[in-house]
Amino acid sequence: MRIIEKSGTPVRSLTPAERALLEAFVGGQLENVQRLHANQWLLKVRSEGQWLACDCQTRSAPVMNVTLDGSTGTLFLKDNPGSAEHARGCPFIKDDREPGERSEVDDVPASWLAPDRPLKLIGDFKPAGADSVGTGLYESREPHRLLSLLLTLVEASGLNVYATHLKKDLSAQFAELRTVAARYPLIDRVPASHFLETRVDIKHMMMLKGRLKDSAAFGEHRRHGLLLDCVAQVQARKVLTDAHGSGFDYQGHHSRWGGAKTQGPLLALAIYATTAPQRQFYEMIHLATLPVLSRGQLFPIYRDEEREPLKMLIGLIDWMADKGVKVTMRRPVIGGVVMDELVLSAARERILSVSLTHSPQGPEPRSETFKRLADFKSLETFKRYVAGFFMRA
Repeated sequence: MRIIEKSGTPVRSLTPAERALLEAFVGGQLENVQRLHANQWLLKVRSEGQWLACDCQTRSAPVMNVTLDGSTGTLFLKDNPGSAEHARGCPFIKDDREPGERSEVDDVPASWLAPDRPLKLIGDFKPAGADSVGTGLYESREPHRLLSLLLTLVEASGLNVYATHLKKDLSAQFAELRTVAARYPLIDRVPASHFLETRVDIKHMMMLKGRLKDSAAFGEHRRHGLLLDCVAQVQARKVLTDAHGSGFDYQGHHSRWGGAKTQGPLLALAIYATTAPQRQFYEMIHLATLPVLSRGQLFPIYRDEEREPLKMLIGLIDWMADKGVKVTMRRPVIGGVVMDELVLSAARERILSVSLTHSPQGPEPRSETFKRLADFKSLETFKRYVAGFFMRA
């Protein structure tokens, strides 16, 4: 194991004692003084902008960086993106998920959040002298609450419903989200809309930071706000936007609707907060994302394969509206048993549930009015069936 500069220049090899300490740290075997010693040593490596190169591979060394987990205030080793994989049996080999993305986070179902109750999305810093190792540790909150908030905003603003007569441009869609956010206080008597920016870029982050620094509303609570935007992608702990290709770092959990990685665009909601007591440095902590149809239409999708047939359905709904048949399409994003199900309804109680995925993503509804695109010969055949179902009425 070696310490290297970011340019790849070797600094020095670890001593046997340092390597043993590092292995025990990664394995979670340290307690009290030893854990404090390991944290102090890793903080020094991190502060000097250096990386660790593992010697488990002879040709290309896997490279790791020391990362601070903003949700717990602890340090961990993270494999650099594009770095070589560790050899089989290496003590530094990692799970596919980062520490901030454990399966138990995704397994907790999102739920509807009642308005007018403090969200408490992130914990407060522990008071000075609290029994904790290192500095800047704070109480954790349930990271799935951020995803619940995102889905609640989408449901309450009606973005999961499409109908020709309800169509709105992008500005109106974000206006609806801001209106709903005003019903939810971050903490007592502090509406989320007061500290919400609907653009992820340097300018709006600085605007939010300025309002947070000047506000006296938080009292002894940790200052934090929200960033909401339609982003291009989330990769390697970075939020990528169309205007800022290098992306913005986030430090905590990433909660995904549906659990699986999906290509952008994504509607993203992030907590923007200080990282340690008495510091004025703000960054994105937890992140929640929901795949959407397009940059201009924030209708939720479940998997990438839905995009093209969903565009076809929207075009068909608009065509039927021109013929005098108003059809509304809704995607339940909270509490739905079949998450890939779309519910189409029209007058005279005509209701048709459809799935656009190639294979079932959950239990099949036992109904004559549930149809799966994969059971039809082509997209055109499916389109004719849907049109006939509603036009016959």
